[in-house]
Amino acid sequence: METDRKKSHLRLVKSEKLLKNAERIEQELLEELEKIEEVEFLLLSGPPDWTVAIDKRAPMEVRLRLLAAVKSCTMGSRSMDHLLRKYRVAWEKKLTAED
Repeated sequence: METDRKKSHLRLVKSEKLLKNAERIEQELLEELEKIEEVEFLLLSGPPDWTVAIDKRAPMEVRLRLLAAVKSCTMGSRSMDHLLRKYRVAWEKKLTAED
């Protein structure tokens, strides 16, 4: 194995264009962070499951799928489909009541 050779494909690139892109991306992220601070969250699950919160504006289908995914992980299941089919109606009633 050769270790003496320089790796020509690894080199530091300094560019004004990259710096401007980084500054633009940083500004976009800061703007997104400000928006997140204005969001109301709904707690979907807690102990003994993973604690999961979701934006209150999220559609019911997204809430149900996320809840099924968390429950299936807690139970050690590889699929969330069975849980979603079995508990959809009950979870939907509970989540609707919490709104």
